[in-house]
Amino acid sequence: MLARTSPSIRNFHKGKIIFSEGQESKVAYMIKSGTVNIYRKINRQKTVLATLRRGDIFGEMALLANQKRTAFAEASSFCELVVLTEDLMQKLLAAAPCTVQKMVELLAKRVVETDGKSSDSDQSDSFIALATILNVAYKEFAYLPRDKQAGVKNYKMGLSVSSFKETVKSLAMFSNLEIESFLDTVFKLRLIEMKSLKKGDKGAFVEKYITIKDIEQFMHSLRNLYKQMQELGASVESRMSYMTFSDLAARTGTKPELVYKKILKEEMPDNLLFFNREKALEWRKDKDENFFKKFKRPRKVLEDLENVDDLIYIDNPALLKVFAEFEFYKISVLYSAGDSRIKNKIKRNIGRKMANILEQEPPDARDHDDPEVLECCDELFDLVRKLKRAI
Repeated sequence: MLARTSPSIRNFHKGKIIFSEGQESKVAYMIKSGTVNIYRKINRQKTVLATLRRGDIFGEMALLANQKRTAFAEASSFCELVVLTEDLMQKLLAAAPCTVQKMVELLAKRVVETDGKSSDSDQSDSFIALATILNVAYKEFAYLPRDKQAGVKNYKMGLSVSSFKETVKSLAMFSNLEIESFLDTVFKLRLIEMKSLKKGDKGAFVEKYITIKDIEQFMHSLRNLYKQMQELGASVESRMSYMTFSDLAARTGTKPELVYKKILKEEMPDNLLFFNREKALEWRKDKDENFFKKFKRPRKVLEDLENVDDLIYIDNPALLKVFAEFEFYKISVLYSAGDSRIKNKIKRNIGRKMANILEQEPPDARDHDDPEVLECCDELFDLVRKLKRAI
């Protein structure tokens, strides 16, 4: 049963629906006590996207973006909710920039938590979410007290693009490419203005700044134009679904260099690799005609050899001599962790009989960082170094 304890606080018992997906509303909520589940019905199944607790704000998307509810909100325990009307929200935004930052963080966190849980039809959420964050972040910037404006470099130029990127990326939401695609789109839609300022005397790099003339109408205009583009079949969200090598590395817990190696060794399908046509063609203009016809593998000194991939840097005569002193089992260990290039190099530098055994009865695959693989690598590289010093 829903009961009103004061003009600004509502109580909801466990299991009660606070609002439904598709519902229109002009209020948001802040949790005073209790917990709230945000969920969607995907393929007729209830999928909880986030569980919110004391101090969390929800329903702000509908309020700030002037849109219908995008999910259900249900009390997962008895809760007290502070009702945030549109007027109250505007006063909070004007009077307390820290409230804006809190909302940006909450919105970002919620998008991260719901990533991968929504259906394909919700891909446009990325574009709208970035628009909403820009809307709120720009209000924080615009409502900054005058005594603090002097502390912001080039404040009169507008909201720094690099500052906006840092805010979004620090929350692990979107890649640089996605943010740039978003800003490029809203700029072309003439919803924002972009100014540039040269960095340093050489002018090789520029800092960009965002200005929004009518911040109060920004989201309303954006949603109208976005809807028209969708009706015309124009794809905005497809541009928002790309990531850079660095972003992929960060999301998979590795380093960009290892992603490059995976590509070089053809361990990643080529249909994952795309280029911006205009930028790629512009970049190749000043390249020599033989640039794409030759590839020079970077060389490594003996002291830097460390894993099975580095066998490729050892010349065949040296490898042939070292393998002559190596046990077949240890050779098979190295073979088990190598890619096709390493396997071929090993077979070329051992006897035909051993090569046939490796081909016909290949050992189980091992990881590069397998302790026994690393131990065999260390022993092999030590023998190669001794051989080179003796020459």
